Amino acid sequence: MEQEESLLDYAFREIRTRIQNGTYPPGSKLSTQEISDSLGISRTPVVSAINRLVAQGLAIALPRRGVIVADFSPQQLKEIIEVREMFELYAVKGAIKNADFSQEILDEMEQVAAELASIDSQNYNLATELEIRFHTLFVSLAGNSQLTKLYINNWNIGSMFQIFMLSKMPLSRHQPSFDQHIEMLQLLKDKNETALLAFIPYHLTPVYGAIEWIMRNGNMDMQDLFKIMAAKAEEKKIH
Repeated sequence: MEQEESLLDYAFREIRTRIQNGTYPPGSKLSTQEISDSLGISRTPVVSAINRLVAQGLAIALPRRGVIVADFSPQQLKEIIEVREMFELYAVKGAIKNADFSQEILDEMEQVAAELASIDSQNYNLATELEIRFHTLFVSLAGNSQLTKLYINNWNIGSMFQIFMLSKMPLSRHQPSFDQHIEMLQLLKDKNETALLAFIPYHLTPVYGAIEWIMRNGNMDMQDLFKIMAAKAEEKKIH
């Protein structure tokens, strides 16, 4: 039973990563056989993993078509980021209260913030992973396991947007935003609740700005953006 659970978690993590980095773009079919062959495991944990992805909103089950990767409109992406902001604002009071008793979490947040501040200019996936990790650690400080679980599930979808937003320009353009994690951590350590409540919406301003740009220009959907990512990957191979 433990082995089966381990295979399920492995399959879920790998499929989710492939969705988030554009290997399985929006609208593409998730083939149980292809995935099980590529992972070197049986179909059973893959089927369970895909069902979990459907439950979390990363994939959609369609009659007679199987399961496809979810495609999100700019409005849906905006709502996902709004939920993220709501969770983080709610977590502020608990995070400040528990900070003195959570040195290990603070140390890890400091390490992640330092990595973001010095990240390689082309490592989009790592940038996304670090961004998710920092903010998830922050929310976990609130001491509410259900809040953290809901936040992670929301990020599973939201990180798709995070990756394509980052991939549209050099990471150096996002460096000011990455550096803000150090400032956010300091506000937490200082127990400055008022400043932290104001800082979180400020930190998300570039994300909202990018979504609004897409909504205004309307002709660039998620599939177009993942095509850009694929083209950039091909350019890397050539050079």
